[in-house]
Amino acid sequence: MPKHNIRIAGLKEGEHRQGFEIKDKFFQVYESSQVKAGSFKVNTLVVIRGIDRKLRIDIEGTITNLLCDYCARELNWPISITSNFVIKESEKEMDSTDEVIYVLSNQHQLNINQLIFEMINLSIPSKRTHNKSEQEEGKCDKEMLELIEKYATKIKQEVDPRWEVLDKLK
Repeated sequence: MPKHNIRIAGLKEGEHRQGFEIKDKFFQVYESSQVKAGSFKVNTLVVIRGIDRKLRIDIEGTITNLLCDYCARELNWPISITSNFVIKESEKEMDSTDEVIYVLSNQHQLNINQLIFEMINLSIPSKRTHNKSEQEEGKCDKEMLELIEKYATKIKQEVDPRWEVLDKLK
């Protein structure tokens, strides 16, 4: 997997941009990833003002291997996400937080592979379905939806007799 490094040392004050293309090969290293395929454009912006260093990462693209929660047919999920970070120098290795990235004082580059991976995976919604227009166009598998409805167990909820007394109080 190619390393996506951005330069963070030896830069003049101002804005410094860099771009990357992310394809399916990027996700092969991450075996437990929900995302296995997709195409993304990653744009980074490092802003240096005095001793302050900030990093912005913009990712736009489409995840192409997600399955619809209703019909189990493959769907494409477009994403657009931006994250901002503050880069701080440290004399010893420290774990970065959600907003602060710690780098060693002699570090010249920052590998952002893990940040890209996390941003893409966190942009996946908990409920993945074809939208209404796609369902009407027939992209959601009607046969599968009918089978699910046919074999779904209908559970009749019986009310606990102790609660019936409370209902009478209303």
